[in-house]
Amino acid sequence: MSLDETQRRKAANEAVFREVNERMEKLQRAFAMVENEPLHIVCECDSLTCAERLAVPVDTYERGRADSACFFITPGHQDESVETVVGESAEYLMVRKRPGEPASVAAETDPRR
Repeated sequence: MSLDETQRRKAANEAVFREVNERMEKLQRAFAMVENEPLHIVCECDSLTCAERLAVPVDTYERGRADSACFFITPGHQDESVETVVGESAEYLMVRKRPGEPASVAAETDPRR
């Protein structure tokens, strides 16, 4: 699957939000682990105007981060043309970018790689 310019911009937006969440995770992790509290992150959808907050359990967050094609978003923010829902709760969805360019862009921008 080849991405057009709009889809590339959206992928860049998602990468920015993932980077923000990685920084927040580093700050929150010790407290969340000790208190058995979720991490509070921002929605990693492709909209720069989205400011939704999500509470994701630490183990779920780490499971998602183990796959560079996965992102955490607010239900309803998914783009089925480039991603598939692979996990969900009442508060968030975990989506995986489809194989091809969407997954490649996600891997190239993964701060853990």
